[in-house]
Amino acid sequence: MTSVVESVLRKPDADESAALARTHFECRDGTELWGRALHVWREEMRAALGLPTTKPVVMTGHQAGIWHAGIAEKFLLGEAVARAIDGVLVHVVVDHDANDASLIAFPALVEDAHGVRRLERLFLERSPRSTSINALRKPVRTMRPERHCEVPPAIEPALAAIESAIANEYRRENLAMQMAHAANRLLAPRARVEHTIAASTLASLPIAECMRANFASMRDTYNVSVASERIAPLATHELPFWKLDPASGTRIPLSEYSPSGQLAPRALTLTAIARLVLCDLFIHGTGGGHYDLAMERWIGAACGDKVCEALAPMSVATATKFAPIAEFVPPFDADATPAALRALEQDPFGDFCATKNALRARIVGLKSERRAAYVAMRRAIMDARTEHAESLRLLRARIDANRDALRQHELAIDRTWPFPLAAC
Repeated sequence: MTSVVESVLRKPDADESAALARTHFECRDGTELWGRALHVWREEMRAALGLPTTKPVVMTGHQAGIWHAGIAEKFLLGEAVARAIDGVLVHVVVDHDANDASLIAFPALVEDAHGVRRLERLFLERSPRSTSINALRKPVRTMRPERHCEVPPAIEPALAAIESAIANEYRRENLAMQMAHAANRLLAPRARVEHTIAASTLASLPIAECMRANFASMRDTYNVSVASERIAPLATHELPFWKLDPASGTRIPLSEYSPSGQLAPRALTLTAIARLVLCDLFIHGTGGGHYDLAMERWIGAACGDKVCEALAPMSVATATKFAPIAEFVPPFDADATPAALRALEQDPFGDFCATKNALRARIVGLKSERRAAYVAMRRAIMDARTEHAESLRLLRARIDANRDALRQHELAIDRTWPFPLAAC
């Protein structure tokens, strides 16, 4: 099966990432955290999770599921780095997320009432279904939907491999670990994952207990560090951990006064623990590579520059790959799109925005003057729409005729299909 590869991003590349990881692994300076040398923390915490202490550790991960090729690219980079430095690749699965880890989409050809086959997005059926946190959900069994359809020949082997991988991991302790190990099986031809750990296990490590005991002095710096990010600040007495509630199947904020139970780290806490003591390189996607800068600010402000400098380095990797289904997309008018219609409605003058820009430039001066200029611009736009009404009508007709083909084209350029469907 040959997919279309639109783009691959690795920053830094595998060679530079390997050099950074090797340097971090070999460092044994005297930097201390909470009264103990960091290199001692590292040896003990890695051993506690069954990770090697004599080899570099490359770590990456995501929510549980069979994710898209952009996520898989993190593991491919991890494989390249781990092999280059005789290290190990570790998959940390965010098992305490509430995403539907069992939701598996695939493209299929479905006949309409007139016998015309069209590409559609279908989903594997699964049982049992639930909306609980993945760590609190049972493993699932999957089956093809009853709806009559044809899976494109190039897709069928990959879809069958997904079904087989999920079935082979059915006896795992929960849905999160079932899907994490199924993903490992599917990655195996290109990336060998040697260890898989649940993110929730990090919350029970001694270093996490130490963080909770010392967190009163870290809360203000945490909130300052996330102030400019889309990350919720912590309330008074709130700790940067979740408490998993089996009764409701949800997660709730952990307070200093909460009774003990099953805990899980929040995002910044997870990567802080991982990069402080568990790995020598952490590989993020583009989103994680951004928010982890807030974690670095927090650790630097709360624990000092030396500790911040001792964090394991991070790399960023992602990719855009398409499933090989373009041959099933009917011809379509690429210029007849809703976006083209919106552009013509907002700028109907036909002079590449020259008139509209000139009208917009007049919206200056006093409030009354700006208002009058704005009203004049809107009136001119409405007059131009009337003048070009036939062009707008024809474009709307083209869009209506094009709608079905364009929808199928969007499926062909969807980067979010499960990664085995876009394997190359």
